[in-house]
Amino acid sequence: MGKKRKRICSNCQAPFKKTTETISYSTVMMISASPSSSFVAAPHPSSSSSSSVLCKACSRSRVHGESVGGSLVPKTSTQSGGFATTIQTTTSNTNNNNNINRFAALASSSYSPNRGEASVSDEEGSKNDNGIKRSTKKKKKKKKKKGGGEQNKGNTTTLKMNVMKDAECREILDELDEQVVLIDSHTSEAFTQCVLELKRAKVIAYDCEGVRLSRTGKITLLQIAIPKKIFLIDVMTIGGKEVFIDGGLKDIIESEEILKLAYDVRMDSDALFHQHDVVLKNVLDLQLLDIAIRRAAGGRVEHLPSLSKTVSRRLTNAEILVCEDLKKRVKNMYTSVEDGDLWARRPLIDDARRYAALDAWVLMKLDQAMRPNGTTAPHLFPGFDASWNERVLDASRKRIDEYKDKEIPIEQGGKRTAEMTQAPAF
Repeated sequence: MGKKRKRICSNCQAPFKKTTETISYSTVMMISASPSSSFVAAPHPSSSSSSSVLCKACSRSRVHGESVGGSLVPKTSTQSGGFATTIQTTTSNTNNNNNINRFAALASSSYSPNRGEASVSDEEGSKNDNGIKRSTKKKKKKKKKKGGGEQNKGNTTTLKMNVMKDAECREILDELDEQVVLIDSHTSEAFTQCVLELKRAKVIAYDCEGVRLSRTGKITLLQIAIPKKIFLIDVMTIGGKEVFIDGGLKDIIESEEILKLAYDVRMDSDALFHQHDVVLKNVLDLQLLDIAIRRAAGGRVEHLPSLSKTVSRRLTNAEILVCEDLKKRVKNMYTSVEDGDLWARRPLIDDARRYAALDAWVLMKLDQAMRPNGTTAPHLFPGFDASWNERVLDASRKRIDEYKDKEIPIEQGGKRTAEMTQAPAF
């Protein structure tokens, strides 16, 4: 096909390729003379049978009741164009009347000025050929897809923001609040009861918080959980000697009869040993247990998983959301407190207290998920047998000494080497 010839708009004299309308001059004059018409055109000396070609912009202006300005210069066109709506030029009174009626109808109904330009474009698009329709559908489809993504993202954000309102999450938070026993005196009845219950326990979950926790970064808070109770022992307020020596916690932590659950025990072991001369014994590192379960099932694990990753694999959706929400809240608090000394501030704010309790509580939950009957059974975790269990316990014992025997101290939040983040072979 040959190249389409450009047309010249008889109103604005601008060249264009596609006509929107070809109208006879006599028709324009008759419409302008009609009392109900809002079109205005200056008289033109040329024949009443001559035709005028308008570009799309001028056509819209005329359709919306605006004056096209100046006199319409008739320009005869015998081609209708790809998108043109052509009104045949004729001297017949019958045809002229039909044209008048048609444009009057357009002006009063389909192209009402109140509908705006976007509506006109949509209506014109519906009358165009298949190419235009495909383009319109494609845009709508793309917009719908984008909107769906934003909606899904919004739902996820809303869900996280509404942890406090969700029934299951609220139940977990209430459970944390009910189980927490805050101890800030070694002479209190609560501390005495805590020591008695820990001595009777077979399994306890252990964690601690501090300011840049390490052998030099002081332990300020000790969290120890047993079923249905979480003890938060304020080491900073009570004093290390009063807690571990006079209070008897050293004997509990060093006991070979009580299994201590921990998650990446290296930092805590280093801090306890160098600050309070306490050696962790009989430890089950749940980070290593998670690695072993996956390896026993045939998985390849090269790097140490974070606590949040293990939680997302082992716990319920509500438990995962609570952990993520509290972690985010405490992270925001760290950035707002000078020198990161959140765990040295007293009294502990509610979110910090819940987060500290959560660290010990979640270890008990992970133990229940990975060792539902006190052991990791092969029928629940394929490939995990007694030999795997011994390998995990042996690797946990080695971890106790990994940081505390280093000459250069490893600080919490410091730079991690590839060796420190690589999953050990066991």
